[in-house]
Amino acid sequence: MNDAQIARLEHKRERLLDELHHLPDLMRGKVYERERKCGRASCTCASGGPRHRGLQLTVNLGGRTRTRYVRQGERAAVEAKVAAYRRLWELVDELTEVNLALLNALPLEAQEKP
Repeated sequence: MNDAQIARLEHKRERLLDELHHLPDLMRGKVYERERKCGRASCTCASGGPRHRGLQLTVNLGGRTRTRYVRQGERAAVEAKVAAYRRLWELVDELTEVNLALLNALPLEAQEKP
């Protein structure tokens, strides 16, 4: 690997690290839509009619699955947090790829320099 390719990899690593430092608030989980009964005896959903649609957030923490209803006003914020978490792992994968390429390209003496 020549010096220009190594410089490009190092520049890409710096760009990825910078993006990593500027990630917004994040959260692991999945947002999905589900249908449910509302609980009112007079509603058509109680007698087999159409159910009500709503958003749920599911997160597994410490081996336990936790589910929470996502209110209409929260949808964008919750989905943004989950998307930021997915981007975090994309960045980790990209950084791993770049660092592996640099480890393979650089001699041992150059890897030990800060």
